[in-house]
Amino acid sequence: MTSFVPSKKHARGTCLRWLILSLLLGAATMALISRTEKQEREIALAVTFGNLADNLLLIDAPRHSVRLLVSGTTRALQTINTHETSCRVDLSGLGEGTHTLPVRPADIFLPKGIDLLSLLTPSLTIRLETVSQKTTGVIAVLEGQPAPGFAVTAVSLKPDHILLKGTATMLADIESVRTLPINLEDASESFKKEVPLNLPETIAVDPPLRIVVAQIEVKERIITRVLENVPVLVKGTSAAHQIHPEAITLTVKGPEVIINTIEANPAFAVTLDLTDLTTGNHSLKAAINLPLRTTLVCTSPERFSVTISK
Repeated sequence: MTSFVPSKKHARGTCLRWLILSLLLGAATMALISRTEKQEREIALAVTFGNLADNLLLIDAPRHSVRLLVSGTTRALQTINTHETSCRVDLSGLGEGTHTLPVRPADIFLPKGIDLLSLLTPSLTIRLETVSQKTTGVIAVLEGQPAPGFAVTAVSLKPDHILLKGTATMLADIESVRTLPINLEDASESFKKEVPLNLPETIAVDPPLRIVVAQIEVKERIITRVLENVPVLVKGTSAAHQIHPEAITLTVKGPEVIINTIEANPAFAVTLDLTDLTTGNHSLKAAINLPLRTTLVCTSPERFSVTISK
């Protein structure tokens, strides 16, 4: 029987494959260790305050935060859910004035897998002031222009008055509250929209949503216009004739976009029908044709003198 003796090339290939496999296993092991090994990290938490007396207001509450040194696995630190992380400070029993409050480990709430190592913000300084209240009207701010021929006819807000809560200094100069701008650009129909109030966050409101519902009424602009020296057309005869006067003055009413271009409208005409008129003098009314959605207010003259010659 002939024995198999591996070639040098085959041996080198086998060795190389084992080397690559070892490196891959080592890299995977290191990655696993790095993801499960505890690491330290500095994080910041927004502070929420509880049990504040009804007659007091916390000044600059949104600006308060604490810094912590925490530890956890790489995976846990990378997936910290802010909704599961908080610092809650109890304000029970505190009165008006400036207070320095210690931050305690019991105030810190961290998700599973994250441990608190130290509090880098040992205390918070807060200021409490007595609440003042003021009821004020709400004013809608409009921007942009409706579509040509349309206009805003009414604006209503719900609620149209709100209760403000803040310090006496905050509320002293506020006579009314405005909304953020409501865009009217090219509007051609009425619409309803929720609009935020243009009000500093430091001032509380009641209702607390800080929005109002705006009802904007948009309608076609109706105008009245006087048309002078409108020519009178004659039909129905080839006989010699005279008409007095030769033009008419009309007062018409309707949508602005139609009335302002009425002279160019094919439906617009003023005519006298002389069909079957005998020789002599006649008094006739003109036939006045107007475009749809317009009305005739008055005419001058109402009748025309017509003379038919032989």
